[in-house]
Amino acid sequence: MNAASVLLWLATVAAPLGGLAALLLGSQRLYGRRRFVVGTAVLGALAFVPALLLESFLQRWQGLDKNAGALDAVTLVYLFAVAAPLEQGLKVAAVAPIARLRTVDEPFDGLVYAAAAALGFVSAHNAVYLWGRPLSSIDIARALLAVPAHLSFASLWGYALGRERKRPLGGRRFNAAWLVAMLLNGAYDYIVFACRPVALFLAAPVLLGLGVVVFLAARDLLRRSASPHSSQRRERRFLPHIAPPSLGTVREALRRTERPVMLTWIAFGALVTVGVMTTTLALAVALGHRFGVDFAAVDRGDASTAAAAPLLLLVAGAIAAFPFAGYLVARASSTGSLLEPAASAALAIVGTLVLLGLAAPVAVVFATALAPIAFSLACAGAWIGTTR
Repeated sequence: MNAASVLLWLATVAAPLGGLAALLLGSQRLYGRRRFVVGTAVLGALAFVPALLLESFLQRWQGLDKNAGALDAVTLVYLFAVAAPLEQGLKVAAVAPIARLRTVDEPFDGLVYAAAAALGFVSAHNAVYLWGRPLSSIDIARALLAVPAHLSFASLWGYALGRERKRPLGGRRFNAAWLVAMLLNGAYDYIVFACRPVALFLAAPVLLGLGVVVFLAARDLLRRSASPHSSQRRERRFLPHIAPPSLGTVREALRRTERPVMLTWIAFGALVTVGVMTTTLALAVALGHRFGVDFAAVDRGDASTAAAAPLLLLVAGAIAAFPFAGYLVARASSTGSLLEPAASAALAIVGTLVLLGLAAPVAVVFATALAPIAFSLACAGAWIGTTR
């Protein structure tokens, strides 16, 4: 590695460390004790060592390479059954001493400690991943995307850690959040590392959707602070006041009202969602042909903007359908609840995954990664429809 490569390597590895420094400077002793936060980050970095050794051994033993860009079932099983559970499990192990010492004093502490473990883990990951490589733009993009990805995955079970301080590890909410984080980790690794470089463009909407979820989770934990005065001070410092509803408000809207569940509107809403999605995809294809976009470039595997443009256009067309469909179902049903629109969106997503599994099994991974974003957008559209 020449001097420029070394500097670039240092800058890439320092990105998660910069995030940790910002976390410490912004906390002002409000969230977690700083020495425990730093210690958790160090444990997170050390936790990458057994992950590296075990994954390297298994890859040599089975002749696997998750960075080879090969779309095969063996790599898919390896990422979901070995790599993702191992990585998320070791991050939890880095937080376990803090959880056992009962130093999670306030709800937001759980998210801070989980973020610290993730930042330490991904810093070590990037250092090993980039060392000795030619540092191409693809490698740098993968390393940089890994920072918000691992941070978001850990924040999911970090939220549960803050909510269940009396039983921080092993509670029902924590187990469910960890399982979701593990599945998203596997899907992310498959998209970013095991697929063609053009698939990197799909990581942007996935990370954006996860960022919104983490933002709402952080706001919810801030509202649960023990001291109302300190909660207001923290919220002003960490997260600005915005109009979107809190997670608690959304949960209340998803619960049953005095009306029975309208199964007819759930089924009809699923058909509406599929119809709107078909329309938006057709519009995306028409728009692409209008501007000369070559959709066949995706099948050819071109690692250029020629393949990225049609892929992003189709993803945008499919995702854009859900807020419109959620709004239409909420307005037409007039139930005043998010239950029917959310259930119809979930039914449409499951049906789409089943059809993709029959037609193109590899596409199921991409659709699974985008499913939480689509569902969230459908709920957002339904929320607007119920409040108007």
